[in-house]
Amino acid sequence: MKEVSTERTRDGAAKVQFLLTGFTHAAGIRTYAFEGRAQAERIDYTVEVDLALVLGYGIRIQDLPLLCRELLQQGAEPEGTKAFVFTEQRMRSHAERLSLARREAERRKKPSRHLGSAAPEMTYRPPSL
Repeated sequence: MKEVSTERTRDGAAKVQFLLTGFTHAAGIRTYAFEGRAQAERIDYTVEVDLALVLGYGIRIQDLPLLCRELLQQGAEPEGTKAFVFTEQRMRSHAERLSLARREAERRKKPSRHLGSAAPEMTYRPPSL
């Protein structure tokens, strides 16, 4: 039998693992369902996302499950709220982080080395027949 290790937080409590179990879609709102697992306990959570806002912030649909799981990891407590909303503020914050990461990647990019000819007489000319 395989033993499953449980991750722990700094205070020694078991860290909750979130598994996406599906989603529903109604009136422009997508609701992602997750199952939170900590040791033997299983708790159902949901995260609602307004798809019109998501597109306005340039967030890709395929990124939503991970962003929702991130939201749960930051704020879900076993005895606390079970239903969350991915707010416009979180979307704006995510879009800003992406923009900053893109600018940083551009800054780190090495300048291209184009070896242009310094003088026109140095360009290649096919031999004349």
